[in-house]
Amino acid sequence: MSLYLFRGGASGDWVYFSVYLVAVLLSSGMKVGMPNSDGTMSVNFPFIFLGIIQLSPMQAVILAMMSVLAQCRFKVLKPFTLIQIVFNVSNVVTATALARLTYSALFAKHIAIAPSLTCAAVVYFLANTIPVALIIAWDLREAPYKMWRNNFTWYLPFYLVGAMLAFAVDIIGEHFGWLTSLLLIPMVYTIFRAYNAQMAIIRDRERHAVETEELHLRTIEGLAMAIEAKDQNTHRHLMRVRIYVSELGKMLKLDHNMMQALLTASFLHDIGKLAVPEHIINKPGKLTHEEFEKMKIHPVVGADILERVRFPYPVVPIVRSHHEAWDGSGYPDGLKGTDIPIGARLLSVVDCFDALASERPYRKPLPLNEAMDLVRSKSGIHYDPEIVALLDANYLQLEELARQQINDMAPLNVDLVISRGLAPGAGFAPTQTESIAAEKNSRIREAAGNHQNSLNLIAAASREARTIFELGQVLGSSLSARETSAMMSTQLRLLIPFNCFAVYIRQDEVLTTQYMDGELARAFTSQLIPMGEGLSGWVAENQRPIINGNPTVEPHYIVETGLFTATSSAISIPLFNLDGSVLGALSLYAEGNAAFHKDHLRILQATESKFSLSLQNALRFRSAESDANVDHLTQLGNMRHFFQQLDTQIEIAQLSMQSFALVVCDLNSFKAVNDRHGHLVGNDLLKLVAKEFRQCCRDQDTVVRMGGDEFVFLFPAMDSSSSKACTEMLEKAVQRACIDLKLYNDVSVSIGLASYPADGENAEQLLGVADRKMYRSKRAFHGSRSADERSSVLESVAAV
Repeated sequence: MSLYLFRGGASGDWVYFSVYLVAVLLSSGMKVGMPNSDGTMSVNFPFIFLGIIQLSPMQAVILAMMSVLAQCRFKVLKPFTLIQIVFNVSNVVTATALARLTYSALFAKHIAIAPSLTCAAVVYFLANTIPVALIIAWDLREAPYKMWRNNFTWYLPFYLVGAMLAFAVDIIGEHFGWLTSLLLIPMVYTIFRAYNAQMAIIRDRERHAVETEELHLRTIEGLAMAIEAKDQNTHRHLMRVRIYVSELGKMLKLDHNMMQALLTASFLHDIGKLAVPEHIINKPGKLTHEEFEKMKIHPVVGADILERVRFPYPVVPIVRSHHEAWDGSGYPDGLKGTDIPIGARLLSVVDCFDALASERPYRKPLPLNEAMDLVRSKSGIHYDPEIVALLDANYLQLEELARQQINDMAPLNVDLVISRGLAPGAGFAPTQTESIAAEKNSRIREAAGNHQNSLNLIAAASREARTIFELGQVLGSSLSARETSAMMSTQLRLLIPFNCFAVYIRQDEVLTTQYMDGELARAFTSQLIPMGEGLSGWVAENQRPIINGNPTVEPHYIVETGLFTATSSAISIPLFNLDGSVLGALSLYAEGNAAFHKDHLRILQATESKFSLSLQNALRFRSAESDANVDHLTQLGNMRHFFQQLDTQIEIAQLSMQSFALVVCDLNSFKAVNDRHGHLVGNDLLKLVAKEFRQCCRDQDTVVRMGGDEFVFLFPAMDSSSSKACTEMLEKAVQRACIDLKLYNDVSVSIGLASYPADGENAEQLLGVADRKMYRSKRAFHGSRSADERSSVLESVAAV
């Protein structure tokens, strides 16, 4: 066809051709990106259309051919191969020839130039884009029409605009001469600049859309973390399910919206479990009928939650239906067969398969082939046979892909202990837990005292066995002595009535309070208990238990509270190390008279070995951490140790309604010691000062080195009225250290004292008050010293 056009038609004006050729070559480098596509388009096509109108067919085709060659050389990201160049030239030459033929045929039938040129532009568009779309679709193995529609339909408006520009220039040229056609060059350049500016705005919007989508995905992952916080078995499971459904969805040729919905649902399908009690979710055994009824709400709750998000793709139906069964026996709606959304059918198969192949606390993972056998056995019953067959054919490859893509991820850490916040703003509700425990304890006592009702005895024995078993499971799961003691207290409340739980640990010849809780814990101080004294001291000394003893004989009991009387009760047992030596004592206190009986003692003795072992492990772990809490120069504690002690002291003070003092101490003129005698002498002074400070402290006091020449003290049962005495004590300690080193310069101390609760009720407030007082004292010292120095200088001048 092109050869036919070469032979026919007028020869045209070669001057016109030369001018248009230069314009085409210059404009070939002006390329614009196309929306929804990675392709570009040169803005030289108005000159090609102008050539179709004003030049001969041969000249128009040559003009188009030269434009393609220029486009393949100017501003290309990747060089074209010879085959690609030949194809592009042939394609454009053919499109130009067809457009010229269309224009000539319509114009010959006396159709106006504008509609004729418009039809020619459409023919050029179709002839140019369809072959390109066919080649790309064949290479990518995609549907040709879909490829053409998604990537090339945007080109049509540009061809139409180019044709109209050529028509306008041709009309102007008829009236003002053909040289006016050169006005097309600045017009094209203006359009090129304007279009690039508009595309920059579009790219910014697309970038914003991508960032929004990424934020959307991170939000989804955050929701998935919320599910993990509730169900600790989902670590890595969600990511694996997402990879499986993504690959299987591609094999099923799901559309873009369904793929997006499926990927989102793979993260969020179990978000409704937030409404299911944790003990049901993590129950290792089979669920009861009532528990299963509660579990069945999670797809509905999850769908309701996600309905409010208003995803632009169908996530909600997938989440709601992912527990439906192929035979209609699923829940919540009893959908059957293909009535179940394809995404839900796919997700349910993958979720079951990966759950079987994943580790759980109560079972080991099944091998992949066994997990696949179980899924296959439910094909046509619970699961879509087509999807099961597809998974069966590809699960080994998908497993390898999942292993390659999933990096090591730390599970969400929910085993945290927050030391701040001792009570809610509205206070605790002490009656709810106590009433449940009291009801259980009442039934146990009734069963023990009433031999006529054997069912009560059996029930009580069953509850006791289950609680002791659960206690054995949870003890040892933490390396914190406080957490271990707290778990022991929580479990014992189900079997034994008490108002205060206390764990004492032996240190040399005294017992220290390791842990204490309960509403009557404020009846006791943190005072050390000498071995053999009081109820707990006697138990630890004699290695024998006491039942229904008198709590008021404990040395650390506060008589003024009146919380316990001589008719109150206490039960205490010794705790033993693995070598048989005494670890400490466990004591329970209750308000009632003779509140404990032999069954309670038996329960405590049955749990003692496991509790003692867990407590020893926790204490060893804490001892191993002690290096991180010690200042290596002075061997005093550091600030990490201090904050631990301060938090514990605040907790004890709140329970016992006692005050304590926090003292910040700074050495005055310490820098002068370093300057005159060197840093080694300065270090020796700090060591001696630390030693003197330790000797000043009582057993229950704490002193640590804050850093440099600053020290911090904790003095239980001391308030702001002791500030002066404290200053004198610390100054004498520093003086003794200076004398030992034969340092007679003026080294003294500045202190700041804060009292709990008068100056603050948390660590930040107390340290802030003490620090400010200390700096006021230090400024006063330096001011006084400067005045003395000025006075000395004036006296010397007067003498001269």
